[in-house]
Amino acid sequence: MGSFVFSFNVVAPLFILMAVGYFSKRFKFVSEEFLHQLNRFVFNFCLPIMLFRDIMFSYEGNFSNMRLLYITVGGTICTILFSVLIIPFFVKINGQRGSMIQGIYRSNALIYGFPIVTEMYGDAVIGDVSMLMCVIIPLYNIAAVIILAIFSEDKKCKVTFKSIMQNIATNPLIIGSIAGVLGGISRLKFPYAIEVSLKQLAGLATPLALFIMGGDFKIKSFQNNIIKVIIATTFRLVVIPVSIIILCISWGFSGMDLAIILSFFATPTAMASYIMAKNMNNDHDLAGQIVVLTTACSCITVFLLIYFLRIYGCL
Repeated sequence: MGSFVFSFNVVAPLFILMAVGYFSKRFKFVSEEFLHQLNRFVFNFCLPIMLFRDIMFSYEGNFSNMRLLYITVGGTICTILFSVLIIPFFVKINGQRGSMIQGIYRSNALIYGFPIVTEMYGDAVIGDVSMLMCVIIPLYNIAAVIILAIFSEDKKCKVTFKSIMQNIATNPLIIGSIAGVLGGISRLKFPYAIEVSLKQLAGLATPLALFIMGGDFKIKSFQNNIIKVIIATTFRLVVIPVSIIILCISWGFSGMDLAIILSFFATPTAMASYIMAKNMNNDHDLAGQIVVLTTACSCITVFLLIYFLRIYGCL
């Protein structure tokens, strides 16, 4: 029951912030234009700074647990390829394809998974988690740029190798991730005033992104997309994590390593998927709805996964 309560306490504040955004828009405290401008601010400044700081300060340069790195990177790449191959057969609208693929593979391990695994095993997980963050977060963002560019709803945008490379090179989230890795390697230090300012800007990223998502949430659109959202949620929270965990157990993973793997593959879709879908002309309504439903359902699915893995002595 403790795992369920812990998961609920992680999820509840996210929904409260989304509710504030939803009712602020509904009662006309904020306008569509305000949300649009706020989205640009979050995407171009707050989220990149948050990624930069999180990666830089968690970096320890410890790449000794390569087995864990291989399974996490390999599992992520396989999930991406599986989604890219399967989703276009069932979803015919390009922008929805990109949003669903990203919704299936992109985990909220940083905000949701890391606190859970830290609660279970304490500071012992920090080295391995920081190692994975340095690789997985840039991988998430590079894959998202390629996928969202290919499935963009912008008919004027020609998808070429050059345009994709340009999108990767100029994407604020990728720049923030890579800068974080370089800052961690070089042990970069800032003067106190700059560090405080960066910390405050980074702290705005999550609440503002959730506020924007809530403001953009449309009940009618959710009803139209309900089947797609349920499919993405089922894959994100059940099919992918159960498959990966069974495979890992058969390969001898257990305890802390298995918990870290669970934190990357069993957690809900990252809210950055909504921000990126909105900024790259994909179906951001669908992307946001996947984030909302996976976040809500994860309170139960994460609890059940931890519960059964503990019963069978795997955690």
